[in-house]
Amino acid sequence: MQCASRRADGFNPAHLGIMNIRALLANSPRLADILSPQRNSFGVLRFAMATLVLVSHSYLYSAGTSAAEPLQPWLGRSLGECAVRVFFILSGVMVAQSFDRSRGIVDFTVARALRIFPALIVCVLAVAFVVGPFVSALPASEYFRSPELYSYAAKTLMLATGSAPLPGVFETNAYATYVNSSLWTLKYEVACYLGLGILGAAGLFDQKLRWFAVAGLAVVVATVSLSLPANPDDYGFTQNLRYFIVYFYGGVLAYLLRSYLVVAGVALLPLFLIFVASVRTPFAEVGAMLFLGYGALWAGTKMWGPLRGLCNRTDASFGIYIFAGPVQQTLLWLFPSISPVVLTLAAFAIVLPMAIASWRIVEKPSLRLRPVVTNSLTMRRRSVPVSG
Repeated sequence: MQCASRRADGFNPAHLGIMNIRALLANSPRLADILSPQRNSFGVLRFAMATLVLVSHSYLYSAGTSAAEPLQPWLGRSLGECAVRVFFILSGVMVAQSFDRSRGIVDFTVARALRIFPALIVCVLAVAFVVGPFVSALPASEYFRSPELYSYAAKTLMLATGSAPLPGVFETNAYATYVNSSLWTLKYEVACYLGLGILGAAGLFDQKLRWFAVAGLAVVVATVSLSLPANPDDYGFTQNLRYFIVYFYGGVLAYLLRSYLVVAGVALLPLFLIFVASVRTPFAEVGAMLFLGYGALWAGTKMWGPLRGLCNRTDASFGIYIFAGPVQQTLLWLFPSISPVVLTLAAFAIVLPMAIASWRIVEKPSLRLRPVVTNSLTMRRRSVPVSG
């Protein structure tokens, strides 16, 4: 009797399947092959993720809770949280590449600061001193005298919190007093940058130490979230940082393995099964990172039509992320009964031009200052006399 999986002539269909998978893997790019912006669509993904955060927050701001989002019961987390996970994974890959190509820790630090703070400063000051007086329940004179106004600006610019209130602002909205809830993740991103800078200076990207670095980082990524509380509402700073470390440093790990990491759609199914199997286990975040991270890298190999060129020329993702919240809350203050769908469309129509202007007028020109600032700081350090 012949085995059911083998024909009488000795041909085994399973062999053909294995050969096809091997051929797919052999013909698929490695991560190292797609790290150039001209060869990936990471800009499209960042734009899409920022937009998904806007969509998710339309439900959060409208109802006062993310539980109102239709997909949350199925996803286990809000659409915005899933998008932020992908943000951190892509950030890990790209920021690791930035450090690896930088001229040292000063150059790296300058690059990270210029990427975040110029646009953030514009956003915070515009919201606090232009939008705030317009939407506040307080008279303008009382608004500008309130210590809460200056506390908001200071705390938000120092990344101390993303939930600092403005005096009398959005107090009647469903998600009352929250001005720009998206900003709460920035301090964790900067903390991840800081950690990467320290590790990079200690030799993380040294070719001689590659496999020690990969092994050590893999252990951290696999174990750092094991004892997190089941309910994210119980997370404090340390728990949130551990949560984000999984995703950011998962991206860094992918970069370290860039010459070996094959990006092929055939791997998505087993990673999805791992993701599903890990739900409600201590390895849930690791399973999510593997599936979402690999899926993002795979999606980044696609052309996405003219969007790739548009997003490479104009990176509106950060602008959408930081400007959307105040626009959505203002629209709800003006039109309290507006539906989440209409809110999404109206907010996107307003925010997209603002984000494009932010990139062209603030963010891109600021990034061009990187060599000037780096050289200035380096020369200043060299000119400081060494005592003793």
